Amino acid sequence: MLNKLLGALGAVKNALSSDEGLIRNGLAGLERLNKQLAARAAHFVASGEDAAILADLRATGGESSVLLGQPGRLHYAFFAYLADKDDSAAARSSLSARHALYRRSALQDEDIDVLVRLGKVLDAADNGKSLEHAGAAMPDWLEYLLNDALWATHPEVTELNLLSHLPAWDISLLRAILAREELPPAMALPIVFERRNMNGYETERCYRRLLVPGALDDYMLAHPAEVESTAASLSAGGKQQLCQRIGGTPALLAQYAPLVLKLAVGDSVTVRKAASGYLNDIAPEQRYALLAQLLEQGKSEERGHAADLLARCGNADAAALLESALAKESSKPVQQAIAQALSRLQAAVETPGLELPVPQPLDTLPLTELADDALELLRANQQEVLEKLKQEAAEEVEHNRSSTYQYTHARRAYKEQQELVEEDLYLALRALNGEKGKATVARLAYPAVLRVLACGGRLQARSDYGLAQAMRWAIGGKINVYNYWGSPQVLQLLAKPGADKPDLRQLTAMAAECGVDDDNLGLVCLRPSWYRSSLPQYMLPPESIWPYFAEHPALIDEGLGLIASKRQHYDALDLGQTLAVLATFPSLPGRWLPRAMELALGEGKTHRALAQQTLSTLPDIGLRVSEALKSGKQELRIEAARWLAKLDYRAGVPALYAALEKETRETASAALMTALEQLGEDLSPYLAPERLLAQARKGLKAKPPAGMVWINLDALPACRWLDGAPVEAELIRWWVILACKLKEPAGNALLERYLGLLEPQSRAALGSWLLHQFIAQDTRRPSHEEGAAWAAQHADERYDSYQRSAARHPEYYAAEGARTREEVFEEIKREKMSEYLGTAIGEKGMLALVSGVPAHELVGTLQLYMRDHYQRRAQVEALLEAACVSNQPGVIQFVLGIARRYRTASVQEKARLLVDRIAERNGWTQEQLGDRTIPTAGLDDSGVLQLQYGGREFSVVLDAALKPVLRNAEGKTVSALPAPRENDDAASIKEAKQQLTACKKELKQVLTIQSARLYEAMCSGRVWPATEWREYLLQHPIMGRLVQRLVWMEIDAEGKLLRLFRPTEDGSLIDIEDEEIELAADANVRLAHASLLDAAQAKAWLAHFKDYKVDALFPQMKRQRPEIADAAKTECIIDREGWISDTFTLRGAFTKLGYQRDQGEDGGFFSQYSKDFIHAGIRVAIEFSGNCLPEENRPAALKSLSFQQLEGSRFGSSILPLDKVPPVLLAEAYGDYHAVAAACAGFDPQWQSKMPW
Repeated sequence: MLNKLLGALGAVKNALSSDEGLIRNGLAGLERLNKQLAARAAHFVASGEDAAILADLRATGGESSVLLGQPGRLHYAFFAYLADKDDSAAARSSLSARHALYRRSALQDEDIDVLVRLGKVLDAADNGKSLEHAGAAMPDWLEYLLNDALWATHPEVTELNLLSHLPAWDISLLRAILAREELPPAMALPIVFERRNMNGYETERCYRRLLVPGALDDYMLAHPAEVESTAASLSAGGKQQLCQRIGGTPALLAQYAPLVLKLAVGDSVTVRKAASGYLNDIAPEQRYALLAQLLEQGKSEERGHAADLLARCGNADAAALLESALAKESSKPVQQAIAQALSRLQAAVETPGLELPVPQPLDTLPLTELADDALELLRANQQEVLEKLKQEAAEEVEHNRSSTYQYTHARRAYKEQQELVEEDLYLALRALNGEKGKATVARLAYPAVLRVLACGGRLQARSDYGLAQAMRWAIGGKINVYNYWGSPQVLQLLAKPGADKPDLRQLTAMAAECGVDDDNLGLVCLRPSWYRSSLPQYMLPPESIWPYFAEHPALIDEGLGLIASKRQHYDALDLGQTLAVLATFPSLPGRWLPRAMELALGEGKTHRALAQQTLSTLPDIGLRVSEALKSGKQELRIEAARWLAKLDYRAGVPALYAALEKETRETASAALMTALEQLGEDLSPYLAPERLLAQARKGLKAKPPAGMVWINLDALPACRWLDGAPVEAELIRWWVILACKLKEPAGNALLERYLGLLEPQSRAALGSWLLHQFIAQDTRRPSHEEGAAWAAQHADERYDSYQRSAARHPEYYAAEGARTREEVFEEIKREKMSEYLGTAIGEKGMLALVSGVPAHELVGTLQLYMRDHYQRRAQVEALLEAACVSNQPGVIQFVLGIARRYRTASVQEKARLLVDRIAERNGWTQEQLGDRTIPTAGLDDSGVLQLQYGGREFSVVLDAALKPVLRNAEGKTVSALPAPRENDDAASIKEAKQQLTACKKELKQVLTIQSARLYEAMCSGRVWPATEWREYLLQHPIMGRLVQRLVWMEIDAEGKLLRLFRPTEDGSLIDIEDEEIELAADANVRLAHASLLDAAQAKAWLAHFKDYKVDALFPQMKRQRPEIADAAKTECIIDREGWISDTFTLRGAFTKLGYQRDQGEDGGFFSQYSKDFIHAGIRVAIEFSGNCLPEENRPAALKSLSFQQLEGSRFGSSILPLDKVPPVLLAEAYGDYHAVAAACAGFDPQWQSKMPW
């Protein structure tokens, strides 16, 4: 039977250019399932006979999906997870054959019949297993055919669906296929354009061949009614595709300009953005006529959007149309939209000095040339590289003896390096000096040459090595041709202190000599980037940026969305980066002002702040913003009020009052009042209790936000005004609702004023209640009973799954297979009980009312939450924002600690921003902030806390160990406060107990935080003016006790040591000879360290502490800097590399020293523990062999110690040479490195072969 079928197939008429063999091969994967089934399927496709095969294929239930290469795929490459190797090979062979079949297809009846039948076979065989839908309505067999032909069968994933791949596959072929099956021809255009189920990247790849200009353009020009009906039926994604096709062809745009403009004022933001990019490509006369028609006849929303488009035109013709439309408009919201558009346009037309600046011509970049002796340096580098690679090759051989996987990389690299000849190095130097010969420049791409150039950083350290060499290296070495700016060579050079800051035009001219496009650097500035701080506009001064863009304004137009994007989705220009570039201009050019105003006061929030910053220097910006207070949109009124306050625009006060009198929305009223108060207005009349109560009752008539249902507003604590009078419960309820509506955990001036009207105890009680309610709701989890019930339901299923996986792949799942049913039950129960049942983040605004909570309670609560729920990043950040409204010293010190060191990088960065905000609020630097806000735990200047306990007096002092000691009136130590007497004042008793509790908690926090601050100050080399040191540290009741346990240095203005001293218990300062000293009025002070002193001095101070029986706060005189031969050229220390232990032991050692593991990479892998020193701007990084999350105890080995700069460019400032590390920090980090090594078992020469990675 099989031979008969194969013979019949070979006799089929010569369709598809004699491709009967390809049909067999295209379905050959089915042979792995059933050879007869495969032959029948191929026969059916070729001849149309034996249609019963479709039912038989469908009966297999999609078993052949993988065997055919998953033909329904639409966006991902073929990947047969856990498939048999032969099955996978058969699938790939089938895909290749079908691609050849599709490529040879032609617009003839026989071919179309074969394609239709092939689509039906693929549908039946795959049975929906791999089918993905682009979005248009069509039969499954047709979708299989299109997906398979236009995506799944392509052998490459980089160049898809182009004309050369499938010459016949255009709309004509699609229409013919539809006609053959008597399907409506109107299905064709929706199939071409609809992308309802695709995301951005997938959309651009989907059916790309059908969108190629040519046949599609001709068809659309000939079928206008079909185009119009298709546009009306498409989703937003489909309309974007349609806009791009029409806008990309002048003939189509001329015919369908009304449709494009209709889409540009439609109800979809993404479609409006896509369509409006073609506005300027429409002939001006037609453009204005169509926009005028939309202004007059469009729906209200369309008229408003049409006004926005006219404002972007930025000329008198557009202004005249808007003025005419405003005079005729009857709808108030549309009137406001037109007026605001007109205001933006007039700002561009009427404000003087907004012309595009004319950049001054520049000389070419000064060039350096490497001298001849650089060749000798490269010879030495080559010998060093050879020695290193030889050692690595030998280690690889040794490792392979005991490893299943045989590595070859090190030996290949060594062989490659051995083949390098001096001529290669000579030509590489000539290439770095600008010689352009192809063979010469090619040497820079040799891996062996690159290793020699980079060795030890010696070439880059030469004075004759400059930016020209760095760029030629980056471009010629093909390190990153598309972004040479982002290469380490360029960034390292520009990051050097005192390095010249070139103009972008100079860099572009130099890059052009290397064959790089003129717009390359401009695109680097404007594309999205994970490494924002390393982009040119953040590294170079403004005058080096804006002239380039003044000469390339089209890039800014594209970045702002004023013209259509010329790039694919992933490569599209970023609006935020474009605004950052605009901010470098000395004044904002008028052509971009209307668009910037639109963004600054538009409905989109993402880029609002940056747009406002860009516009802040506009002469009449305050006046323009004031006009937005009349907007019919509440959000815009709120934003306008906030912006006026940021601008400190006092001339806008009358407009704010006028808006406040008319305002009916409570949240907008709050924003207006906040702005007025920030502008210095007295709002007392608006804060009278009677008026506040009336506002509250009005607000309470509306339903509270649905998300607040879990908050029991009837349980709010009773509160009192400052004069002791009770506050109406309705008022407090309204404040909570208002805070939730505002969604600002950091609060605002109005809410702070409201809280300020309450007595302190009421502020504390209200804030405490809200804080704990928020946390309780946010941390709800299933009970033990619920966890057990869930485990009982799912344990058997998971246990069986573990057993199957272990049997199939024991090398991966042996541990899971060894678990008992009871262990699996407990595992699932724990997982279930660790789930969060909900979140309170939607009501984060309520946290704006917690600033009155006492510092010790607020800090303690946050510490517990951050310890147990650190993964809830948004909530942690909201809690920190709320806490930082308070100026309580304990809170500020806590946030300073988070800013210095925290396990989550984003939270740490948030804390840094909050610290900056607090410092700015008080007019201090961060370091001054830390010194001036050290809590006292209630102790007075003499170090005593007096407690009035009924009719008795008690006091608290600190003992020698800095523990709080309670004393009675006679000065005798007592263990606790006694029971109160019958006639004691209850309030006095309660207050004394609260004071004592707060003292103990705050003291513990202060000792921990300040000890860490002093240690970091020692490591970073912080210097205090002696007057500030004495006032804020020495004379502080707690800090003064800490500084007594440390050795200090008096230094002169140049940092030279004058004297060493230690404060004593009586406040005097003594030197090593016990002589009392006085600091000069203009002296500076810093902490001493053994690395800054000679051995005799360090030894003497150690003896001093022992003689005085003083316990040092932390060791200062024990750790020395390592001996490093060439610190300027050394970036890491490896003298404990290969010391082995296990991951849990290392984790314990690192944690004890204050280090935290770095964030996991892909797959949860991490290989570094680090400690940040914020004021030094340095991260200490100790590398080890690595582990994966969740952590398991595995063999581990120490590797290297290095120092990374915390801020700056991605490459240039990442690893610091050791000579740039403060000496004390180097010594302490080196000591930590050795301390961790001491916890290991010791050095193992074979350590690499024993590591899992």
